[in-house]
Amino acid sequence: MFTKVLVPVDLAEPEFTKKSLQLALREVRENGVELHLITVVPGFSNSLVASFFSEKEHQKAVTEVARQFKQFAKDELPEEVKPVLKVYEGSPAEQIVGYVKDKAIDLVVMSAHHRSRVDEFLLGSVSARVVERANCSVLLLKN
Repeated sequence: MFTKVLVPVDLAEPEFTKKSLQLALREVRENGVELHLITVVPGFSNSLVASFFSEKEHQKAVTEVARQFKQFAKDELPEEVKPVLKVYEGSPAEQIVGYVKDKAIDLVVMSAHHRSRVDEFLLGSVSARVVERANCSVLLLKN
């Protein structure tokens, strides 16, 4: 039924992704789907934030995120699973939805954060935006 499954990874809270990854791996093992993992570095695309960092510092930070992401995949995935790994910058929800469209993803498996109502109002919900805007099925896990 599915051919490509996406699991967004929040490297600030890697434990939060583990249940989503387990479900995605079940699809990989049972149905041979292609596994995609993405992580999004927020902030640098914001001109206010970017004004505090030099381009060299910015590149160093993105390189470090990519290194951590590769290590996460190595630590959490069986050796025989070879996922597509991508690091993006910007709004997590926008990047996830754009990736879904660009790569013809069939299923997104992600966890929902438990945020206070104030955080929800101020920050919004990445998972709610993905569910609302993605043009594929989204399996949302409550942790």
